[in-house]
Amino acid sequence: MRRMLLCWSLCVLSLAVRAQDKPVKFGVINSTDLEMKAYPADSSAEALLLYDYGETEFVIVSNEICIRFTYHGRIKIFKKSAYEKATVSIRYHTGSHRYAESVTNVKGFTYNLENGVIKKESLNKDMIFNERSSDTHSTQRFTLPNVKEGSVVEYSYQVLTPLSYYHNPKTWTFQGSMPVAWSEYRITIPNSLYYRMIMSGYLPLHISENKPINIDLAHFGTQGMAYRFVVKDAPAFQNEPYITTPGDYVSKVDFELARINIPGTVTKNYSISWNDLNSTLLSSELLGGQISRTSFMKDIAKKIQAQAADTTAQLEAAVKYIQQQVKWNGYTSIYSKNLKKILETREGDSGDINLLLIALLREMGYDANPLVLSTRQNGRLDTTYAMLKQFNNVVAHLDLERKDVLLDATDEFLKLGMVPTYCLNQAGWLVHRTKARFVPIRPTESDREFEKAELIIGEDGELKGTFTKSYGGYSGWSAKKTLKTEGPDKFLEAIQKENPSWSITKHDFKNYNELNQSMDATYELSMTDYVTQAGNMLYLRPMLSEGYAQNPLKADTRAYPVDYGHPIEEVFVATYQVPAGYAVVEHPKTAVVTLPDNAGRFMYVVNVADNKVTVTSRVVIRKTIHFAEEYSALKMFYDQIIAKHNEQIVLKKGN
Repeated sequence: MRRMLLCWSLCVLSLAVRAQDKPVKFGVINSTDLEMKAYPADSSAEALLLYDYGETEFVIVSNEICIRFTYHGRIKIFKKSAYEKATVSIRYHTGSHRYAESVTNVKGFTYNLENGVIKKESLNKDMIFNERSSDTHSTQRFTLPNVKEGSVVEYSYQVLTPLSYYHNPKTWTFQGSMPVAWSEYRITIPNSLYYRMIMSGYLPLHISENKPINIDLAHFGTQGMAYRFVVKDAPAFQNEPYITTPGDYVSKVDFELARINIPGTVTKNYSISWNDLNSTLLSSELLGGQISRTSFMKDIAKKIQAQAADTTAQLEAAVKYIQQQVKWNGYTSIYSKNLKKILETREGDSGDINLLLIALLREMGYDANPLVLSTRQNGRLDTTYAMLKQFNNVVAHLDLERKDVLLDATDEFLKLGMVPTYCLNQAGWLVHRTKARFVPIRPTESDREFEKAELIIGEDGELKGTFTKSYGGYSGWSAKKTLKTEGPDKFLEAIQKENPSWSITKHDFKNYNELNQSMDATYELSMTDYVTQAGNMLYLRPMLSEGYAQNPLKADTRAYPVDYGHPIEEVFVATYQVPAGYAVVEHPKTAVVTLPDNAGRFMYVVNVADNKVTVTSRVVIRKTIHFAEEYSALKMFYDQIIAKHNEQIVLKKGN
């Protein structure tokens, strides 16, 4: 991926500037945009972001320096399916005054062309709603009125953010789910603030400018730099399967405060290097400060040590205790305000829960420390630049016999040493006073599914018998959670919905409360739709509904890696009893397909013995990340699986 580090002392290349030096005027529109029926560069687009403008300035408010972000957007709606683009959500930080943001100056219009006349309808204040989404965040939401096919919607707002290490200029993304005709971002930085600015993605900059300017920020100085970046005609980002998050691949510019340098008053480093970042976290009251005070866990630590004989038993007991005491609220964080209070409220985010686990483990004598990470949805960790804002989750780290062991107490269905799939994002940073480093986050389990069917083929084409599915590893983690949260009836209902031709008469779920065993789901059933009768012939689709019907990799080429997160193993074994008087006259041949460097393997075997046919399919993908140059081989691998899975077994009735 193309990446650039732009420092404020660095001279940024200036490109030729198209005649759009001044921002588009809010509330003024021409009929050309309203008359547009489709976007020439992408005629299938449901909507077009005509104008995407953001500006960041540093201002003085009530004698404090703040970051003021102004946004102006204009969207053309082509189809009804894009009406949702007229609903806008602005998430902002609430809570303590020191970190609280405010959203102001929200304005909006909907434009329609009626009989050649532009009709303009305003967003009223009573259409704007505030929702509390968590203890630390709220969302301001509104929907622009009277949206139709052909409408243009326009809105603007400002977000005021107190300057702190935890608040940085917002990430600006030049690309999104719809094509963008013009995306422009401007930012003015006082020279006393040193920010890291990282540009990433694949789209070229149409404009890149910087120039010195005079500003008025009291003791923060009077000199600064103004930057302007424009991307023109950005295509919609195609969200393909098996990626971490689109944010890892779209073109964007990101920021983090690295140093404050006010002559004669203060100079403070934050994250110039990874060691600086490590020191910042250790000195933070919300992280290092919390895990340095652990005496309140002393009694329970002694109790666990007295009852659990070995290391494994002690760790399992510690994790289970935290899980029983504190319920996860579904949010991730790397911080906690008060660990002792969390034990009283009995609910918290991942930072509360896993820092509490670390505190307990320390009282038990273990060298437990935070491993901060970025979840897959949050984006891949860029190890080149020490940017704290990359991290949004934390787990406990132990070094046991020179092996990195990760523990997560947010989920009761995780085996010891296993982290949720959303944490499988290559690496994290170990926060440690003497041994700080990057730690690989490797899956300790694969995603395993083993399916076994024993079925009798009826002359009418109906199949009767049993079908068992065993969920192991990450598949077991997911299935056990689903069964407990939704209940057996809902779980069975989902299976029935996925397989409408199944008539299930009896079911049994086993091991769904056993962490170290696979969960088994067994069904007694009859099936239709898998055997076709034609005269004295029966045509059996032996993979039932479990085979690959279409390739999960749709695109002919791909610029991004295929990232599974964990290895995959899918085994299907079905034994079919042939009806009396019938014989197998044709069946698929054995096939073995391997990926280069043993990254994956597919095996398919059909055995015929007496009046039974046994079909075995095994798909194994060992390598978790396949790069762009490996994409064609991986796509072909799936094509060969699909071809084999769609082959039939032919039975013929004798005379």
